[in-house]
Formats: sequence, structure tokens, C-alpha cells
Amino acid sequence: DIMPGDFWGVLGHNGSGKTTIIKTFLGLIPCLRGERVGGARFGYVPQKERLDPLYPLSAYAMAAMGTYRTFQFLRSGGDDIVRRCLADCGAAQLSQKRFSDLSAGQKQRVLIARALAAEPKILVLDEPLAGIDITTQQALLTLLKDLKERHALTILMVSHRVRDEKGLFTHIAWVDEGRVSTGPAGEMLSTGRLSEIFKTEL
Repeated sequence: DIMPGDFWGVLGHNGSGKTTIIKTFLGLIPCLRGERVGGARFGYVPQKERLDPLYPLSAYAMAAMGTYRTFQFLRSGGDDIVRRCLADCGAAQLSQKRFSDLSAGQKQRVLIARALAAEPKILVLDEPLAGIDITTQQALLTLLKDLKERHALTILMVSHRVRDEKGLFTHIAWVDEGRVSTGPAGEMLSTGRLSEIFKTEL
């Protein structure tokens, strides 16, 4: 169960099925079993490597795409929403730059702004820290914490890294060989539980 205000980490090795789970959760691929309960508005930040780097969009145009699903841009105030979201993500100064020319960290800020432009209740991020230096990673994590509070967001973030995330996530979903284990972050990231998951003594 995912409750309002939770910050879930979806963790696991590369190829374990983390992206498949969240795409099913978002309704992008069909469920094999069970059913998806709709009603919530999502903001989705895909892996930036999956975006065509040759597509000639400005950072503003990329962020504005987040409003199209809800037709916000076609109504009055759409431009204000996009600019506010870019500013909230520290990307206002990138507005007119070509998205493909931005650094990895700058691209992530713009993609987060695009997701926020849909005015979601749940923000879903797929490997947002991949290919980014440590300093920029910390800046993005600080940004996510801030956005969570200011926008009253529930967040799901996919990662394949096991670090000290106890101060970031409230809950963890471990994905391993088709199985998913869930629980509070403190419990799931304990030395004993990690030893169980990785089948080795830590």
C-alpha cells in the first residue's frame, strides 16, 4: 500500500524488473495478474537515455509537454505553470537552451519540471541519478525532498544502487528475480535484511 506523502525507493539489480513494475503501475504496459487501481494523477520522469538526443526541443518545450496530457497548456495559465515548474526545479535559466545540449543534471531538472507540469499527486522517477556525478546527485536528492514538501507529493524512485538511503526513503520495494519484498526503509535497509536479499553476509 502506497500512502499519501510516502517516499518509496524501488531498488534492485540491473535487469531485475524495476522499470517493468513502474510502467505497469503507470498503465504503460498491461498487468499480467491483478488489476491497476486508477484515479491518481501521475508525473513520470523516464530514464533520460531513452529520449532521442537529436530531437530539437528547447528545455521550455520539453517541460511544456507535461501539460499536454491534462490540456493545461491549452487553457489560460499554461505558460505560467511551465515557467513556475522550471523555476521550482532550478532550471528557469535553461528555458531557451536546446535540451540535447544540457548536462545530465540539467536534463534531469527539466524532466522533473515536465513531470510537475502535469500537476501530479504521485511523482515516479526511473533511475534519475544514473550517469550523474556525486555532487549533482546530492543536489537532485535535495531538490526532490524540497519538491515533495512544497507540492505535497508522493514519490516512487527507481534505483539500482544500495547506499545509505534511510534518511531519504520512507519505504523500500526490493525487486529480485521476479519477486518483490516491501517494508519500511529502516527495516529493509538493515544489515540483516540486506544479507537475506543478497544471500551473503554484509
